[in-house]
Amino acid sequence: METKILKIGQITDIHIGEDENLVQGIDVRANFLKALNSESMKDLDLLVLSGDLANEDAEPGAYKYLADLLKDYPVPYCVIPGNHDRIEVMEQFYDLKGKVHDGKCYYRYEIAGRSIFFLDSACGDVSPEQLVWLKEETAKVSGEILLFVHHPPCFCGHRFMDLRYHMRNMLDVQKVLADIPNLTHIFTGHYHSQFEVKLGRQTVHVSPATQMQIDPNCPYFNLKSSAPGWQVIKWGENFVETEVYFH
Repeated sequence: METKILKIGQITDIHIGEDENLVQGIDVRANFLKALNSESMKDLDLLVLSGDLANEDAEPGAYKYLADLLKDYPVPYCVIPGNHDRIEVMEQFYDLKGKVHDGKCYYRYEIAGRSIFFLDSACGDVSPEQLVWLKEETAKVSGEILLFVHHPPCFCGHRFMDLRYHMRNMLDVQKVLADIPNLTHIFTGHYHSQFEVKLGRQTVHVSPATQMQIDPNCPYFNLKSSAPGWQVIKWGENFVETEVYFH
């Protein structure tokens, strides 16, 4: 039987505020809707919101807005926290039962007979407990898997983000990832810029943000664009294709 080609939409770094006010002069709600409602996101099998759903400090209004918007969304969606989120607030608005362990949100999601893994890097690193869990759980899966985590587990060539906001224990994470034979594609956000980085035999796909794009060539914060970006992943038998879109 032919394996279904799964279509996964990834939206990251949404930075929704408490209310409808602009965030840093940007209509972040309109930006999110442009991504969500774009032609490229039609006929998804899964939607992933990969962190920084809230703007600065886990504003409840941000989570409520997104939860209400996605209440009748036609396909399942998965969320993980970013460094501007707090899982104890997210739990009030999203069904995270069985996905939160000692304050960290990490889990395995099954879809069409395949496994997708999600890690929590909200505090700036991936905890040792998560790495042990990932190693043990991925070993139980024979087929190819995908992994989502907010922070890229490597430097990306973004002068501002690499310098100030990189994943703190990336070397520990890289060691574990390298030992997972059925993992070749890792999906992240956080950098407000698009990158594709080779990490040994693995590829790290860094999705642009819907909030704004940060200039990767400056060692200080410099707004490159207030246009939203997002990523669409097609996952079939023996292939993974990605395409990035900007509005």
